[in-house]
Amino acid sequence: MGQQRYRHQMVVIAWTGLFLLRSAAVHAVALPHGVASGEVSATSATIWARTNGESAFTVAYTTDPSFATTVGTRTVTVSAATDFTGTVTLTALQPATRYAYRVWSQSSEPRDAVSGTFLTAPLATRKHDVTFLWGGDLGGQGFCRQPDYAIFAPMTALKADFFIFGGDTIYADSPCPSPPNAPGSDFAAVTQEQFWAKYRYQREDLFLKELFASTSLYPIWDDHEVKNDFSGPSEPLTPIGLRAFFDYFPLNRQPEEPHRLYRSFRWGKHVELFLLDTRQYRSPNLQPDGPDKTMLGPAQLRWFLDGLAASTATWKIVVSGVPLSAHTGRILTGHDGWGGGTVADGFATELRTIVATLQEKRIRNVAWLT
Repeated sequence: MGQQRYRHQMVVIAWTGLFLLRSAAVHAVALPHGVASGEVSATSATIWARTNGESAFTVAYTTDPSFATTVGTRTVTVSAATDFTGTVTLTALQPATRYAYRVWSQSSEPRDAVSGTFLTAPLATRKHDVTFLWGGDLGGQGFCRQPDYAIFAPMTALKADFFIFGGDTIYADSPCPSPPNAPGSDFAAVTQEQFWAKYRYQREDLFLKELFASTSLYPIWDDHEVKNDFSGPSEPLTPIGLRAFFDYFPLNRQPEEPHRLYRSFRWGKHVELFLLDTRQYRSPNLQPDGPDKTMLGPAQLRWFLDGLAASTATWKIVVSGVPLSAHTGRILTGHDGWGGGTVADGFATELRTIVATLQEKRIRNVAWLT
């Protein structure tokens, strides 16, 4: 996680968040894992929630913080097939506008709703300061909720426009022994139910629920959503790990590409985000580096290079779950990052292709968050 600052025609990056209206105790049981918003654009946003085994929840949204009036309501049906999680996509929203929303389950009332808020993106033609958080690697390698993730409290207090959750949102492959950690995650996930349970454990954290309710998310996965240093095409757990990731975040599935995670978002004149999927299409780490070894896969690589070249944003912010040059991985499993290591190849050929394109097309102000 990190912090930088730019002013006026630059990007302002800081740890931040927004207020949370706490839900009534009765509804905390009906929606035990809080709410979240994500995939926010200038005119749309996706709302996520999980019921406690009930079949539906309703979302009401408005630009009026007092909720004296509402823009609309949407109801979604959920089931055990998604561990009772679901999403609602709100459309025809106003750019650069603060929205409030409330979510309540089928058996409860609007007055018992869990509340959240999000800010829509400015139009691509408008100059606008942008403040965002980024981070990842939550609750693994023996250090999990003790009893809470206290870091999210100061993050929430800083009032960000959005939060980039840059991978390792769970540690599916790493037990969290209790004590010293809060109970509920002392296992490595190998079944669909266990992958879901890893996400439920994270979402039970009070401070995390407050952050997710107060600022929108752009999540992407990395290796620990499935298994350390995994390669998607060759890892048997990839399908259920990917399914759980989609189930537990406010993501939109594209009918023509239902498993696609790489995507981009524009935030005004100066910022465009490019979120890369560095797991689902990658070659095995131990494969010798060369033109046939890929981190992104041909389709994503072309989308990425074309998107950078076409972007008119002052700053192109690239989110990669793996570092460009720092050594990651092990001798027996291969170098996991982009650059090659001293004892194993990386994915340097593909990285050189990216760098060459930036130079050839004179693409400026590309900042990587890894």
